[in-house]
Amino acid sequence: MDCISIDRLTFGYDKRVIFNDLSLSFGQKDFCSILGPNGSGKTTLLKCIVGLLQPSGGTIILDGKSLPEYKMMDLARKIAYVPQYQDIVFDISVFDYVMLGRNPYQTPWEMQRAEDKEIVEEMLQKCNVWHYRDTLLQSLSGGERQRVMIARAMAQQTGIMLLDEPLSNIDVTHKFEIMDILQQLNEEQQVTVLIILHDLPIAKSYSKQVLLLKSGNALHFGDSNAVLTEENIRNCFNLSDVYDISEAGFITKKR
Repeated sequence: MDCISIDRLTFGYDKRVIFNDLSLSFGQKDFCSILGPNGSGKTTLLKCIVGLLQPSGGTIILDGKSLPEYKMMDLARKIAYVPQYQDIVFDISVFDYVMLGRNPYQTPWEMQRAEDKEIVEEMLQKCNVWHYRDTLLQSLSGGERQRVMIARAMAQQTGIMLLDEPLSNIDVTHKFEIMDILQQLNEEQQVTVLIILHDLPIAKSYSKQVLLLKSGNALHFGDSNAVLTEENIRNCFNLSDVYDISEAGFITKKR
């Protein structure tokens, strides 16, 4: 059974159509990078899957159950979402913010359990932000805050994780740390990972599958090595012959 099944998804903003009859499916333990030009529908797709946007047509099935059938807490135990940006309306410590990821497993007004505290500490350690545990979230840099957001999503302990450009504000060393963590979750705990990336070499190094989106259409979808060919990359991103594309996915301008 597919973990995520999207059938004839239709969505648009005002008069602008983003998706028109988009159909895709992702299996359990898939690790799929979503790539494409700005405005191709990458973020919109994740928001539809997680239920933040309501499609005008089509269906989204999670583990055999349609998205509208899920209660909010049940969905939060099923799928975790790391947005590209998140406004923090009130200041909160890093530890307490990541503890919010345990809310789906707690009753209202329940005190933090020892098990929850252990899980939060584990995820903060894995994301290399444990030393910020007592720091206020708003005082962190963009990259530090991004790693904390990932730690919160990991603390939800869901079978599906969606990440919207989680590497955009992170330095090179921590980029590989985060991708290693996600790969470990995928391989050892069979977590399905859908991640929006702009880094082609990283996508090629870590992804089992790649989805190339262009103007709301699934231009190419499948095995990463089969999809990330020079021809497909040029077509998706409208790259002229002025640019060289290496086998690893690096794009450089010809001299």
